Formats: sequence, C-alpha cells, structure tokens
Amino acid sequence: MRHWFIRKFMGDNKMLREDISGTAITQFFHCWRAMPIAVLVGVIVLAQAGCGVSYVAKNQLTPRQSFRDELASGGQGPEMVVIPAGRFRMGCVSGRDCENEEMPVHEVRIAQPFALSKYEVTFAQWDACVADGGCGGYRPDDEGWGRGNRPVIRVSWNHAMEYVQWLSGRTGKRYRLPTEAEWEYAARAGTTTKYSWGNDIGRNRANCNGCGSRWDVQQTAPVGSFSANSFGLYDMHGNVREWVADCWNYYAGAPSDGSAWTSGYCTDRVERDGSWFDGPGDLRSAFRFWDSTDLRSVFHGFRVARTLTP
Repeated sequence: MRHWFIRKFMGDNKMLREDISGTAITQFFHCWRAMPIAVLVGVIVLAQAGCGVSYVAKNQLTPRQSFRDELASGGQGPEMVVIPAGRFRMGCVSGRDCENEEMPVHEVRIAQPFALSKYEVTFAQWDACVADGGCGGYRPDDEGWGRGNRPVIRVSWNHAMEYVQWLSGRTGKRYRLPTEAEWEYAARAGTTTKYSWGNDIGRNRANCNGCGSRWDVQQTAPVGSFSANSFGLYDMHGNVREWVADCWNYYAGAPSDGSAWTSGYCTDRVERDGSWFDGPGDLRSAFRFWDSTDLRSVFHGFRVARTLTP
C-alpha cells in the first residue's frame, strides 16, 4: 500500500513531490491506518487525536487575488490583495506640483509579489486586537464618527507596529507595515499620473478638503466608500494618512529594491496618502509626510502588508 501510494499519487503530482518533505511522508505512513484522509484543491489534511500532519501546498495566490487569514483567537484578519512584482519610477514622475522631498525620481524593482490590505485597518479590526489582549490595550477615541468599518484613527506608528505584531502572532504569517516603495507602487497601480485615475482630483473619488465627497473636512468615511484602483485597493488617496515602515530621509541614496529605509531620521517615520482634512495636492501618489513615531491624531491610520515568500 505504501509503495503504491508513492508511485501512484506522488509520481503523478509534481507539485507534491517537490513540496512534501520526507518527514511528512514518514509521519503520514505512520498514522494512515488510524486516520481519515482528505485531499481537497491541492491541500492534504491528515487528522487524528495525538497523531496528525497538516500540509498546505506552495502559495498559489495570483496577482490581484483577495484572501483573509484565520486568527487563532477566532475570526479572520484583514482582507488582503496580492500585489504583483514589477518595476516603477518612484517620486514626482507626473512633473506636476512636485516637492523637493519627492525628488530625485528613481527606479525601484519590487522583486516578489506581496500582499496589502484592501482597506485601511478599521476600528473593528483594531478593537479585535484589544479584546484579545493585544495592541497595548489602547482603545482610541473615534470622535463620535463611529467605529466598525471606519478607519482607525489616533494611532501612532508605534501602535501600528503593535497591531502587526499581534496579527503575525495570531495568524502565523509575516505581517508588517508596507515599505514606502511598496506603498507608492501599490497606490500608482501602474500609473504615472498625480492620482491613480489621472491628473485631476475630480469629484467624489476620495475624501479630502476639496474632493467633493459628503465627508470632506468633516470626518473619515467608511472604508471602501470610493472606487478601487486597478490593483483592487481602496482609499489609497485620502481618508487617513497611512504609516509606512521607513525612517524619514530625502530620496538621494534611496533603496532601489523596494525595501524599507531603516536608517536616517528614525524618530520620524514616513506616512503616505493624505487625510479627510488635507487638500488634493497632499493626496498625490508621490506626496510624502513624516511625523514622530509617537504622534496620535485624527488624521492618522494605517494599512498592513504581508510577506508571501518564506
């Protein structure tokens, strides 16, 4: 039976031959008489009290695909979108309304796909962290605007780091803040214009001071209130400023591989996007902010990234 299985199943399935370790095969044959076997969509699950093996095939996620990871504490993590690998020119490539800190324009290579949360992290997701004993027990004020699917506000860079550490621990996956390069690459979604939809702010495309939405200069909007960009990401322009991993630096000598810049003025961290209170110029894909790592304000939130490769 054992030799037939190896010849018939493993011999016919190249992916499983490459991915299942010898240890896993040994454990399988040690336990197979006493346990049920389920084979479903490339995933083998072998379960038995006191004797079990779990195996999941290599990550088959494709660009722009959405997924959510299960939390060990119950429920699911944020909805994530797979962002494809690629190259782009980072900085003020539109040549319009450029700021000194957006220069020089430089080419960046994102060598591996990664995942970015489809929406900004919400109050509901933050409150789940607090309820599970994470995030330092900090419960930020929602200003009376509502919690639920509103983006969490009044969270510092340090708070955002606490959230990704909790999320990593509860999912067993490598969650983190996006790098500044990853953020701009995802916000542009293949474009070189001021915004992912063009060079004009338009009407009701985002939440800002002058965006033409019903939330302008009043409060945050529920996440996903506007159209997504071509990568399937929402609110990459406006609503709240988003913390990223990088220390503050001017672009001379910036990493070209999409990694975070972890030296420089590290008491200040970069934030991107633009908030419900900021003008359209601050929502441009190239625009950069920086603030102290302990700053908490009604303008600040964040979204999370996840590493997909080992």
